[in-house]
Amino acid sequence: MIERYATMDMDVGRIISEMNRHLPSSRRTLLEHTESGDYTYKTKDGHICSFEKEEIDLLNGTCSETEKLRLRLPIFVSTDPISDNAWKVDGTVETAVVSKLLGRTPFRDDMMRFYHPDLKRLRDILPNAVAVLYLP
Repeated sequence: MIERYATMDMDVGRIISEMNRHLPSSRRTLLEHTESGDYTYKTKDGHICSFEKEEIDLLNGTCSETEKLRLRLPIFVSTDPISDNAWKVDGTVETAVVSKLLGRTPFRDDMMRFYHPDLKRLRDILPNAVAVLYLP
């Protein structure tokens, strides 16, 4: 019986890993993207993805100088395993920036929880600079 559950956990882990193939293999800061003029990143499965210049310009206009140094792109939005049907952004800088973009007060300084309408709005504002991360 224990072996069966161990196998199920491995299968779930494999499925989630497969769902997260689109995530970047590394992330650069907003300032690094701006200074280099390279608005691309490489995903774990080898694809090259890019941000629109308008997204970078919007973020540059929204972020403080400190946030530009610390904000890594794309911004990760993950499933919230604690709350059904909720999404969240973790990190002090990420939370501050998403809070400004959505005009919402964060749950905590380092975490913002929201639901599908806000995720859609965020994806409408930053279609390529937000990556959805699936957690168990």
